[in-house]
Amino acid sequence: MSLKYLLSALALISSSAFALSISPPSQSGDAKVIIKAELSAPIILEDTQENNYLKISLTGFKQDETEKSPINLSLVIDRSGSMSGDRIEKAREAAIMAINMLKDDDIVSIIAYSDNAYVIIPATKAKNKDAMIKIINDTIKPGGGTALFAGVSKGITEVNKFIKKNQVNRIILLSDGQANVGPSTTKELADLGQVAGKQGIAVTTIGLGNGYNEDLMTALAGFSDGNHAYVENSADLETAFVREFKDVMSVVAQEVVVTIKLQDGVKPVRLLGRDGDIIGNNVTVKMNQLYSNQEKYVLLEVVPPKGKESENKPLAEVSVSYDNLKTHRKDTFNDRVNIGYSKSQQAVKAAVQEEIVVDSAIQKANIENARAIKLLDEGKKDEANKIIQQNAADMDALSGSVNAPAARTKAISGMEANKKLATEVETKDVSSSRKSLKESTYSTEKQQIKK
Repeated sequence: MSLKYLLSALALISSSAFALSISPPSQSGDAKVIIKAELSAPIILEDTQENNYLKISLTGFKQDETEKSPINLSLVIDRSGSMSGDRIEKAREAAIMAINMLKDDDIVSIIAYSDNAYVIIPATKAKNKDAMIKIINDTIKPGGGTALFAGVSKGITEVNKFIKKNQVNRIILLSDGQANVGPSTTKELADLGQVAGKQGIAVTTIGLGNGYNEDLMTALAGFSDGNHAYVENSADLETAFVREFKDVMSVVAQEVVVTIKLQDGVKPVRLLGRDGDIIGNNVTVKMNQLYSNQEKYVLLEVVPPKGKESENKPLAEVSVSYDNLKTHRKDTFNDRVNIGYSKSQQAVKAAVQEEIVVDSAIQKANIENARAIKLLDEGKKDEANKIIQQNAADMDALSGSVNAPAARTKAISGMEANKKLATEVETKDVSSSRKSLKESTYSTEKQQIKK
């Protein structure tokens, strides 16, 4: 991003040995995120040194429907010429549905963009819904280019008018075309997403049809930990909005920071899935939000030190902090993860946490699917499809080798997802299949749950 545009964007901002460890409820009985820190292989053979997987799992507490957190939402809607016909009609319907799902005390703003971006409803409480719906119907009409950067920038400005830590601050961006007015590179939009993310604003991107840039849209969403959806047909747009609103209305925690301090002799290899910082033996991963009854996780591949029979060595110190939207407090969690050693193959096998094994396989398959996208870009469609088909076969084999029901369910789901992707690559045009593949790799990396 040029210095000029970056400064412009910033100016928009107002100012025990291998046992599961669960964060206990507070004395007052307040809900807390369930946190577990565990290894895929908590016992390994003595004098061996194989790669292991440390998983930090965070599951949002159950939220009563009547206790959802306040929402501060900006809808940023493409009204360029390519949105004419059924697309603009469905976009208006989705916006109206969003308005009707908000409580009167929730904050909403609506931005429409074409050659420029226009605030058609400034940030305000969603009380007078009839008036808002009339404005939507009267003003969201197609024509002009796609000033996507300007639209998101104004969305950030509107959200910042009422931004608070104890509410859900979200932008939902809808676009069907290439950004062609103003800043338009993937890096420029990713930088803008980072600006939003630093303020606690998640940007969800919804791509409609096959004309938008999925790399740009996922980069924009990714840097703010938002969702991404590919909607091939405009008739399915309302479904995508409903899915997104279920997430918006179920946020229970924000500003999540997971810190892992590996002990001497433990080598960090890589994070599987979410990005983070690995500096020496210290690993930090941040998440924008957690949802009710949904699991998000950090998965770190490590090489543990060698040990002797019956030894029990500390492997990592884990700490987690997050803002609890129900209690309006910052909760913390601390735990130590140990690793044990044995001469018995049976003891080692019995201790394996199969669900983590499957999680690691899913994330490694996802890396391969990202490689398949590059092959599609090179015109190597058959090679790309072979990778996806192999992923499906591997997940199928894994489902037959695990005994834990949750692990088997995940493996079967991974197999089915890859089979579907392989069919799409084989039967659909490259643009459509690439978007499906990009949506899949993004949602797997971010553990974005499809409802």
